[in-house]
Amino acid sequence: MTLSNLSTILSFLLFWSVQSMTAQVDVSNIVLGTPKFTPFQQYGAQNVITTSRSNPMYSMSQQQRNNTIIAEVEKRQKQEEEYRKRVQGLLYEAVSEFSSPYNLSSQSHKKGTVYYRKAFEKLQQMDTSSYSLKEAIFTVENAFYEEKQKYPAFEKVIKQTGDFLREKMRDLGYDSNSNVAKNLILFQFFTDTLKIKSKDLEHLPLTYDFEDYKGQKDWSKMFVIKLLKSTTGQCHSLPMLYLILAEEIDAIAHLAKSPNHTYIKFPDDENRNWYNVELTSHVLTTNAHILQSGYIKAEAVQNGIYMRPLSKKELFAQLLTDLAMGYKQKFGNDEFTKQVTHEALQLYPNNITAHLNKANYYNEMAFQVLGQLGISEENIDRELPKYPSALALVKTMIKSHKAIDALGYQKMPDEQYQKWLASISKEKGKQEQLQLRGQLKKIKKPTTKL
Repeated sequence: MTLSNLSTILSFLLFWSVQSMTAQVDVSNIVLGTPKFTPFQQYGAQNVITTSRSNPMYSMSQQQRNNTIIAEVEKRQKQEEEYRKRVQGLLYEAVSEFSSPYNLSSQSHKKGTVYYRKAFEKLQQMDTSSYSLKEAIFTVENAFYEEKQKYPAFEKVIKQTGDFLREKMRDLGYDSNSNVAKNLILFQFFTDTLKIKSKDLEHLPLTYDFEDYKGQKDWSKMFVIKLLKSTTGQCHSLPMLYLILAEEIDAIAHLAKSPNHTYIKFPDDENRNWYNVELTSHVLTTNAHILQSGYIKAEAVQNGIYMRPLSKKELFAQLLTDLAMGYKQKFGNDEFTKQVTHEALQLYPNNITAHLNKANYYNEMAFQVLGQLGISEENIDRELPKYPSALALVKTMIKSHKAIDALGYQKMPDEQYQKWLASISKEKGKQEQLQLRGQLKKIKKPTTKL
């Protein structure tokens, strides 16, 4: 069965089931894992009421204008509430367990898969509200290495780095109780050369690894273990190391997402303002600049898939997603990736990466099943109703894509991501960047030396 044939089949299925599903999905790229979606209505500037003379409201009395404004606000609130309910309904369907007589071929016979299952079992035993991040991340990464890495050695490096950071804070006179000060030293650790002359210690900045930054050829490119050995990383490993070190020195910091990307968010000491740390380009970024990527829709922000600090439990769900992605990259999809992804979505239903993984899993299964049943564009309307389980499978796949659509996801092409990343690097010398750094240095509350 060709990709075009499957696209035709899925188009037919979508039309056939449109009465039971409300949103439209362009299925032309579904089998490639890069669906395009129809944007939702935007609730924003188009609903603002003006008072120009051309506006009918200009001739109304004050009471009439007030009533009209109130009615417009109530209408918008109703639309937004309906939208929220619709999103929640689609998410509920997408994260629900789906049983099917069809399965992708198991990869469990392949050497190394057992380590991923052992890692999953170990993660399941952790408390999602109080787990050790360095232990959880090491568990995920060591599954790929087939448990050949040694945790005591990894833990030692983290502890030594934490000692170095605390010593440097004292050397600079930073307040050890200030969250801003702790995050400032972390930012400097990643971006500057730091020295402790009394102990003849020097640390050079960590740099961006441009070669195979998505880990398509070598998945270990995504790992903190690799970053510590090579001092180069990318937008996955650098933030993860930052968070491990933040945990080590008791700093408050969170992972946040943007299209194809992750970065760090941390609050000031009064928990009033938040700062964005971009480790790939060594800059502090504003929300406005993150939005300039052009691939963050209003719905994505509203639904919290981007630009929001992840909780500890949500971060744990992301680690489960990383485990499933590593397994898929090394062995391929099977029931294990489905199981791990399902658990991640139970912890974090708005996890866009997990939703994309699940949709691609069903894409692959639908392609396989329809091919095995001999369903083609010539016989689909006649043959598909004969196989209720196959129809249920493809409907489930379509629901998974509808959930992605409802969350506001829009795929960002790799070339656009590279351009956006390059634009961040240009921020280093700008006045806004210097002001952000200056604000941090003022807030850090240096200690009074006796």
